Amino acid sequence: MNEPETPLNATKAVRPVAAFDVDGTLTWADSYLLFLRFVAGRFGFLVNMIQLIPVFLAYRLGAVPRSAVKEKTLTVFLGGMAAEEYRARCKAFAQLIYPMIARPDGLARLTAHIGVRDQVALVSASLRDYLVVWAEELGVEHVLATEVEIVNGRLTGRLLGQNCWGPGKLAALQTAFPHAPILAAYGDTRGDKEMLAAAQNPGFRIFAESPRDRLTQLISLYAGNFMERRLPNRP
Repeated sequence: MNEPETPLNATKAVRPVAAFDVDGTLTWADSYLLFLRFVAGRFGFLVNMIQLIPVFLAYRLGAVPRSAVKEKTLTVFLGGMAAEEYRARCKAFAQLIYPMIARPDGLARLTAHIGVRDQVALVSASLRDYLVVWAEELGVEHVLATEVEIVNGRLTGRLLGQNCWGPGKLAALQTAFPHAPILAAYGDTRGDKEMLAAAQNPGFRIFAESPRDRLTQLISLYAGNFMERRLPNRP
């Protein structure tokens, strides 16, 4: 006789979760900074980063939290941008840049988890709106990431909810998958510590594939004018 399904039995049947940090884990370059460069252009990126030096120094001295730095960068680079334009740029960025900076060994592990029907989630402090584009191309169902606030069709420069970093990553996982075991988690920094500690199989910096001329390619990404040519036209 089949055992009747109970909440406990249903919990046992939930597919396990494999959680992947993105920047530095599935990629060899930081996608958040590259997105800001993609949006602002070469000159605008440089000017804005110089403007942000005081807040970066304040963070290093412990005077402001990480979330405040994130909101300040969002305000400077994206504050006031139309939501439609922002989403178009997210799509263009994801389709152009992620294939250039992805780690093949990280993607191979992600694909393996998908193949055995684990619930795969990208868990990142990077912005959700361009990550969902990449996730769709990878066949990943879940994206837990930092979200931006939009009011009256424009970005305010503030976060919508919490910055998905450190304890926030684990909280996001527990909210999204309250009954599923975290089978595996992969990360590369202090911001992944809590998520890795909660996983049955933590993987810290186990993906290492990157271009031999990594520095040259990174400089090319920031200095190249191909980004500007691929940007959607401003309204």
